[in-house]
Amino acid sequence: MPAGNGFALLAVFFAVAAIGAALERTRLGRRVSGVMIVIALAMLLANAGVIPRAAPVYDVIWTYLVPLAIALFLLRADLVSMLVEGGRTLLAFAAGALGVVLGAWLGARLLDLGAYEAQYAAVFSATYTGGSLNYAAVAEAIGFRDPSALAAGVAIDNVVGLGYLLVVGAVANAALFRRHFGWRGEGLADAADAAAPAPRAPSLIDLAIALGLAALACATGDALAAAIGQPSYGILFITTIMVAIATLGRRWLRGLAGEDVVATLFMYLFFAMLGAGADLGALLHAAPALFAYVLLVFIVHVAFVLLAGRLFRLNHAELVIASTACIGGPPIAVAFAVLFGWRRLAVPAVATGILGYVVGNFVGIGLFNWLGP
Repeated sequence: MPAGNGFALLAVFFAVAAIGAALERTRLGRRVSGVMIVIALAMLLANAGVIPRAAPVYDVIWTYLVPLAIALFLLRADLVSMLVEGGRTLLAFAAGALGVVLGAWLGARLLDLGAYEAQYAAVFSATYTGGSLNYAAVAEAIGFRDPSALAAGVAIDNVVGLGYLLVVGAVANAALFRRHFGWRGEGLADAADAAAPAPRAPSLIDLAIALGLAALACATGDALAAAIGQPSYGILFITTIMVAIATLGRRWLRGLAGEDVVATLFMYLFFAMLGAGADLGALLHAAPALFAYVLLVFIVHVAFVLLAGRLFRLNHAELVIASTACIGGPPIAVAFAVLFGWRRLAVPAVATGILGYVVGNFVGIGLFNWLGP
């Protein structure tokens, strides 16, 4: 398929995204994740010569769809709700995020990550402060566009990240863990909001408003970044603008629906693009060092979360929700709250996870500037 045929490549990417989303509903797909399925399919097509490794339409995805996806996800980043509803879980979340940053810095100092040391530290510290959304945002901001290096990072993130979540799930209700962090464990099963309305189907008006606000934030953020001579850091201004919009218009925006579906689709196209450009040889070569690096980040993260639990007398459920919000983002944190019957922590799970979306971009770019030349 020629690189100049953008519509044909988009058709392939949309098909890959649909297959990944469909397979994610299966038992095996839930374990592997839709993101890894999308990357693997696109990688297979590229290595078989069906689609090119580079094409103009890939730049369109990078330049337009990734920033729009980030802005759409941040449409729920209401600071008032995050701070009020996050509760004590925010303390554990802050400690966990600090552990991620220190672990990423320490790993970069102790391990040889090659030419992309500062870039890997940036994207991993960002993604483990709020989820894979930040991985794409920070990669775009720091100009980290090597498909093989990025795909290797996503692969390690999925493998080690999934393993971590499985371990957390196994020990979440373990007697030893509950005994050492059992303060105020009563009432965890209380519903956070029993009267919450059921989600409704999105309308054309919902999507038009959401995409319009996201596009406006992207345009303004890029313009502000260019005005101060830092055009690559437009994502930081976009994040700030979207948080302001979400906070000031929180009551009005609460009625919108469907923006997360559009944002997720755009991110699936991004991961398909990564898979298409990935070099399998480079991916396998980078794996051992990255594997050790991510493990070190997790070890330091866990140490800080547990320390916060002892210092602030947080219970086992609050620690688990805060950690999963850091590593996996709001969907994973909410899933854990539901899975273990901690309904009182469902809202803090969302609040801390969305806060991770907000601060992760600043964390990743800040660490890149700290470690970079």
